[in-house]
Amino acid sequence: MSLLVFGHKNPDTDSICSSISLSYLKNQLGIDAKPYALGEVRKEAQFVLDYFKVDAPEVLSTSVKGLDVVLVDHNEYAQSADDIKDANIVEIVDHHKIGGIATDVPISFRVMPVGCSCTVIYNMFKENNVEIPYHIAGLLLSAILSDTLLFKSPTTTDKDKEACEVLSKIANVNMEEYAMEMFKAGTSLDEFSIEEIVNMDFKEFNMSEKRVGIGQVFTLDIDSILAKKDDFLAYINASEYDMLVLALTDIIKEGSYLIYKADDSIISDAFNIKAHQGVFSEGVVSRKKQLVPNLTQAIKATV
Repeated sequence: MSLLVFGHKNPDTDSICSSISLSYLKNQLGIDAKPYALGEVRKEAQFVLDYFKVDAPEVLSTSVKGLDVVLVDHNEYAQSADDIKDANIVEIVDHHKIGGIATDVPISFRVMPVGCSCTVIYNMFKENNVEIPYHIAGLLLSAILSDTLLFKSPTTTDKDKEACEVLSKIANVNMEEYAMEMFKAGTSLDEFSIEEIVNMDFKEFNMSEKRVGIGQVFTLDIDSILAKKDDFLAYINASEYDMLVLALTDIIKEGSYLIYKADDSIISDAFNIKAHQGVFSEGVVSRKKQLVPNLTQAIKATV
């Protein structure tokens, strides 16, 4: 049976593109692999798939118990398939902090401090001397541009930029023009409910034994979201999480508006701001490098 390759729940562009690209690489190396998604494809990722004429991966609807799986763009149980502890994890390719997944036998565990999982996969293509075709170059490029916010995110590294220089030539696109098209396609939130927006790009973390949820959305229309701030707050406060933070990231202003279920003091300490609902945190655009570590330290200080 094929290796099942999939990213995290509520898959973003990196999760979708990395699962497809790594599956392609595996197949080129003679290993049968098939990409899957742990949720429906979002608008930004669908724009990318349509642009480069690639089919969306099938949504995984069966148990992975006893199956050989490869995880991309995540390495935490809470972010993976519900029964991931019963699967045979054979490989992980990621760019996040080590999240506590344990295995009974040694596996290939590839984590790099770069802006995107697709940057890691790009380097895997190079290491294996496998040619990157047009459509895969387009997917890899799109994911890196998305995760690094066109190199504005503090997670961006020289490796991300170097990969994009090569990939943009293969994909035959102007990076800046294409990225803005992609962001525009993915940031309209008019048709989504409060619940859908909060859970659109949502991840769960354990911070000092507290169950913490962090949702993040990128949008060019912050005003329409903040106009519903009280509705968002009602939904967030009703959640079962000890803490929940929704970061509304403004791509143009390069910062995030925060709506949260948490003590003001924790938000103030985490982001060096005077906390209040809807407060703008300048320069905070990365969950991985800013939201998660800042909140982790602030919560730890209260224990």
